[in-house]
Amino acid sequence: MSSALKLLRLLDEVGESSEPVRVALLAAELGATRSEVHRHLVTLVAAGWMEKLPDGAYQLTVKAAHLGHAALQHAGFGERVSGLLVELAADIGHSVCLAVLDDDAARVVKRADPGTTAHVTLALGRRMSLLTGATGRVLIAYADPEDVDALRGRGVPVPTEGECAEIRAAGYALIPPGSSDGLAGIAFPLRGRTGRPAVALCAIGPETRFDPMDVRDALAAAAADLGRLTVSTGGPPDAWGG
Repeated sequence: MSSALKLLRLLDEVGESSEPVRVALLAAELGATRSEVHRHLVTLVAAGWMEKLPDGAYQLTVKAAHLGHAALQHAGFGERVSGLLVELAADIGHSVCLAVLDDDAARVVKRADPGTTAHVTLALGRRMSLLTGATGRVLIAYADPEDVDALRGRGVPVPTEGECAEIRAAGYALIPPGSSDGLAGIAFPLRGRTGRPAVALCAIGPETRFDPMDVRDALAAAAADLGRLTVSTGGPPDAWGG
């Protein structure tokens, strides 16, 4: 099990890189030996998950993309969800995304842009802070307290108990002013039948041109629609909150 977990952790690390990776850098990031990292990479190449480039670096193959697409389908992120996001982005004129908790960050799993010149970087797979990102803040506010305590115990920056209570009372979270490189954002939890929300819907834009309160009602309605839609299209009920 230990070896398998190390291999999966290596895959996570590779997934964080926008470029091909090298053995030495991976070993440093993972706190592992070069031989151990090389052995795992050879295994992944043999399994078709990675390929070795002529310069000695390694990169993911499209097999990883196929699995990621399948995972989104299993979780209820089908084409109807994508269509609703596209409509929402067009209606409010700002970028929107769906994000989930991914260990010590929130990760973007779906996004849509309004088709204007005001683009915001919300790349698929991007990981955002649990303390300064609207999605991270709202997901932490509704997360299992034991999970939040575990994150705090590991030194992961998260909102305080008081901040979480305020977010729950409001029903949404904002990017704290001045904490996200000139961006403003608002995020709502998606609500389904049971359990705690594990997905957040966020709208984001340059704080000089985007007032989150202008889209609050539209985003709240969309979050409600998405929560019902993902449950009805096969998303696991306990993953969509209640």
